[in-house]
Amino acid sequence: MRLNYKLALSFLLLAFSLSGCGYKPSTVYTSEMLGDTITPEVEIDVKNPTEAVFLKDALNEAVFNVFNAKIKQNATSSIKLKVNSTSLDVLDYDKNGYPILYRATATITSYVYDKFHKYHKYIVHGSYDFSIDSNSVVSDNLKHNALKEAFARALQEIEFKVAQEGMNHDN
Repeated sequence: MRLNYKLALSFLLLAFSLSGCGYKPSTVYTSEMLGDTITPEVEIDVKNPTEAVFLKDALNEAVFNVFNAKIKQNATSSIKLKVNSTSLDVLDYDKNGYPILYRATATITSYVYDKFHKYHKYIVHGSYDFSIDSNSVVSDNLKHNALKEAFARALQEIEFKVAQEGMNHDN
């Protein structure tokens, strides 16, 4: 019982200290910069259109879950993304020389038009490490999921950069 009391007191002190110092989550700053509606766009590369589809899915998900906004054609802001490069690299091998650890990497250029009518260009990177069993083959489904995860991590970097702009704008 004594441990629960100390734990509750610790959480209470933490809550007071965070509220007293003016802490705001990053979504507050991104909402201040982007508003509550966003037009998402992905530039499709004719050489590899499937990447654009995965990036579009990741962007739509990020608009809802990360930026806390709705998708709308004539929105207060827009995010346009272009895939610069993607790769799938082997990081480690088993004792017999078979690949067992991979890294999917994506580099994206983003053009963010905020609700204050300013353009921001960010070049971001995302990566995702995954392992497979020895003597296994990396399936297309596994490659696509890894690439989608790398895109999602690159989009998190965009969120951080937009939040930083929002903090600068707030000051």
